Amino acid sequence: MNFKQFGVLLSISTIFGMNVIVTKTLAQDLPSISFGAITTVGCSVANQPTGSVRTTLPITLDNISASEGQRQRCILRAETFIPSGFFVKDIQILYEASAKVSSMSKGASLSRTYSFSGGAVGQAISLPKTTNFTSNGSNEFAEQDDITVLSASCGGQGQLGINIIAQSSPGSSIDISKIVILSGNLSPC
Repeated sequence: MNFKQFGVLLSISTIFGMNVIVTKTLAQDLPSISFGAITTVGCSVANQPTGSVRTTLPITLDNISASEGQRQRCILRAETFIPSGFFVKDIQILYEASAKVSSMSKGASLSRTYSFSGGAVGQAISLPKTTNFTSNGSNEFAEQDDITVLSASCGGQGQLGINIIAQSSPGSSIDISKIVILSGNLSPC
């Protein structure tokens, strides 16, 4: 074997070796947020998680609705557990609901704000969000909020707070049936 053949063989084995390392690294489980107990004020949760739940936390709400000029507020607090060596970069929250608006109504709205405390969750830097429903008829909808987080620490236990206000005008109603918290992205510290 001459030097040229040896060089080609060495190059091929190096490329193959790097491919195996990259494939093995990508196949490993990536860390994610775990969620724990949920506390509420002004509403109730039908499916309280037992133990910690990884990646996503679906929350079925029993009674958050407003009709004929009513307003209802729901405050949710979910425990969060962030793996050591990581902080939360962003998080997504999906709402599933329905709204009914009659022709003479001003409509209904879903307003929400977010707070984070403790652990590596940090502080939300998103503005309060409001979705208005003014079209006649019944509308099923899904609304997703993407929240960017400023973190001051690394790893640990914290709490995600969601403040929801469902509001209707005379001739309209809104019913929030489910919230899904998606773990979002973690970054190394």
